[in-house]
This record gives sequence, structure tokens and C-alpha cells, in this order.
Amino acid sequence: MKIRKGTYTVYKGIEMVITEYYGHGILNPEIENHREISYSKELGKLKGFELDNNSDRFFKDIRVDKLNNAYRVDTKGIYKGDEFLLWGYNEKRDVIGLITYNEEIAKKYDFIKLSDSYIKEVSPSEIEKIWEERTKSEFDLPLPEEIKEKKIIYQKEE
Repeated sequence: MKIRKGTYTVYKGIEMVITEYYGHGILNPEIENHREISYSKELGKLKGFELDNNSDRFFKDIRVDKLNNAYRVDTKGIYKGDEFLLWGYNEKRDVIGLITYNEEIAKKYDFIKLSDSYIKEVSPSEIEKIWEERTKSEFDLPLPEEIKEKKIIYQKEE
């Protein structure tokens, strides 16, 4: 199961992750205007992209003004009737991480306190529904036409 959270774009027909640079040793005075876009190597090499063997992804530096679209993805779910952000799936332990900022909800379900939020791991079988919400990104670019604002990933049968 894939739980996604981040900023994405559809570039040359492929959905790609947009990543900020965090001290990658790039000496570029306009670094704030650049991002890295990447996609899974299973999709094959596109011209201008390089393979990162550590992550098995193709990547490319791109100026933000060369992007035509961008969107934020947050995966959410329903656990015991309440809505939570999902922050990941651990395949080895078969657990999904839930996150909330609501202290009352956190106490209700015995979440663990972090500095600014609360977390809890639960079995995927305890999740009633999982969906992705796609919204405008910080780049204020339109969503790609083919991307819907909400995509249901999983829903328990009643």
C-alpha cells in the first residue's frame, strides 16, 4: 500500500514528485527557483533525466517557471469514524501511521505525543476508508486536467 504526501507534477505525461533542494552541494544562486523532479525507474529513461541508483528513480533539475502544473497530495483515512492524516505504511510490520493535531481525539484513541502532533500505528484492517486529496501547491499552478481532486484508494465493503 502506498501512502503519499508531498508535491507532484505531471511532466511529459508522467506523474513526478517535486522536491526542494536541501544542501545537495549545488552552487546555484537561483536555487530557490529550482526543484528536482523525479519518477520511478520502472517507467524508463526520459531525455534529460539521470538515474539515482540509491533511490531507483530518474531525476532532473528544473526551474519552477518551466512547470505547467503542480499539486499537493495528502492521504487521509477514516479510523473508528474519525478522519486522520496518514503518514506512511510499514510493510514489514503491516501498520499504517495516523497523525492528528487534535489533543482530544489523540487522547480518545491513545495516540503518542510528538512536539506538535500526535501519532498512532494501526493495522490496515482497522481503516474504514483511504483516499488522496489533491489541492493547489505552494507554486500556485493549476492541477493537471487528468488529476481529480479526490481519489479513493480503499473502502471497506459494508
